[in-house]
Amino acid sequence: MPMRSAVSNQAEIDRRIKEVARKLAPDVVRIRYAITSDSTGEEAIFLRILLSDEASRERRLRSVTERIESELLAAIPFDDFGLYQYFRYRNRSEHAMLKEPAW
Repeated sequence: MPMRSAVSNQAEIDRRIKEVARKLAPDVVRIRYAITSDSTGEEAIFLRILLSDEASRERRLRSVTERIESELLAAIPFDDFGLYQYFRYRNRSEHAMLKEPAW
């Protein structure tokens, strides 16, 4: 299957990311992302996933992040779009402390 441009399909990517975030609420507060080049110059998607404090507790964190990544990979054909995926996580408490607008 030929690669599809991520830029020309950004509306579809955005829609699917929002669907996954809604599906995984309340563990997932929101998912933001940027499509840009990674350190090797390859086109990539950097996903910033804001978790509830409960979802980020040590006893749950691994299962929550595995489910999020699985759902995103199932919903979005990153390989077809030619995108490497990078997942970053933060919880609400961290976000309130760090106050980075991109999150």
